[in-house]
Amino acid sequence: MFGLGILVGLGRRLLAGPVADSGLLPAGYYRHLALAAMEEEDFPRTLEYLKWAEDPLLVQIFIFRLRLLKARHREQSQSYELLLKQSPACGQEEKIRTLLSQEHRALEILERFEAGALKLMNGKADKPERLTD
Repeated sequence: MFGLGILVGLGRRLLAGPVADSGLLPAGYYRHLALAAMEEEDFPRTLEYLKWAEDPLLVQIFIFRLRLLKARHREQSQSYELLLKQSPACGQEEKIRTLLSQEHRALEILERFEAGALKLMNGKADKPERLTD
């Protein structure tokens, strides 16, 4: 009996990833995985799990979270633009421009995730595309 329990546990661990990524498990399981991925800010995985979770409310929560993050990045971008207008020292200007470009890149990525989530909400997504960069 003890050996059988070990084998079952080992099988679960080995097959958990491939089976979870196949979409064959119950929707409740994917809701749990989507929430965990959202908490870890693993947005590509969140989109994948949301497709199989079939929970429009959870998709709306995800979109809301993305929009909050976008607002934060917009505020940060505005702060950097304001700093650039104040004529900073030469060494600081380059750093600020780098940070500003990173904020713009973050906004672009978040907009792509939001578009993917909106497709899910509208039922137009067959399978979410991998949005990693």
